[in-house]
Amino acid sequence: MRRTIMLLAALAIAATALAQGGVTLVANGKTVRSDPPPTLREGRVYVPLRAAAEAVNGKVEYDAATKRVSICRGPMCTFVMQDEGITINGRLLVGIRQVGEALDAKVDWDAGSRTVRITAN
Repeated sequence: MRRTIMLLAALAIAATALAQGGVTLVANGKTVRSDPPPTLREGRVYVPLRAAAEAVNGKVEYDAATKRVSICRGPMCTFVMQDEGITINGRLLVGIRQVGEALDAKVDWDAGSRTVRITAN
């Protein structure tokens, strides 16, 4: 009985992780926890923009009038339109490659472990 309960609990946790995207974000060698978590949709990994950018020392600003987000790291800034990503629970998630390009960072995807890594200089 105890084994059955433990097995069911483990399956519930795994199902929840997969339902939430089941993707791990690692920035400069550290796992980034975010709400909502990164997710995989239609072959693309989407990450919470602010969490991913700030994890590699980027800065994010939002202009509500134009619905435009700026991502800056040092003197370099890139603009993102809100319709270029997906929104979950009021948070903007964008493709990890877009974040990497905006911050001049390297992005790697490990499909086996469902881990995306972003590394900034």
